[in-house]
Amino acid sequence: MRTKPYQTAIAVFDEVELLDVTGPVSVLSAAGRQWNFQPFKIDLVANGVGPVTTRSALALHATHDFARHTGAECLIVPGGYGARLATEDEALLAWLRRSAAEAVLVAAIGNGALLLAKAGLLDQVQVAASVELALELGALCPSAQPNSRDPVCSSGKILTARASALGLDLSCEMVARCFGNKLASSLSAALGIDWAGELGSLDIVAGPLLVPPGNKAV
Repeated sequence: MRTKPYQTAIAVFDEVELLDVTGPVSVLSAAGRQWNFQPFKIDLVANGVGPVTTRSALALHATHDFARHTGAECLIVPGGYGARLATEDEALLAWLRRSAAEAVLVAAIGNGALLLAKAGLLDQVQVAASVELALELGALCPSAQPNSRDPVCSSGKILTARASALGLDLSCEMVARCFGNKLASSLSAALGIDWAGELGSLDIVAGPLLVPPGNKAV
């Protein structure tokens, strides 16, 4: 039974979509709150430690850099306009390859899929994508399988969301994969997220959330 947080890394880069970062952070940080336990320890990782400008002109603060960060169990790749530019960032791409190999879950939101494609991580992977994004993915990774019908797709350990707001559903799915549907369902209800559909109904069997000694429900 798991008693320690999943080490979770979110890639950040200039012009990243703010909602693609703050949405998952809000959901994952709320999981387990009633037990005074945080199931996910979240780090923002960039080319360098310090401020990163988002598409919304607000700055995020990266706590780790691509060159030295290791150990991610859950990896989240946001999108936004900046994701297209970041496909030319070799340090980011190298970190994605290393981190994805170690991770138990890899999640991408919107244009974040372009980064996974450029890193060579979407071979034969079904990807939730808008029609426009599907064309771009085809150019970067012809063997990827874009899906413009479903809002969220699952392909092995890779989860993808078609648009920014769907990052909330994607995050609930991550909670379900790591700690089971019961926690994900109660979390989504508490946050007002309509987590349902094909992925929401999967029969996922996960280890129960065991509250560490000294922690109690609040």
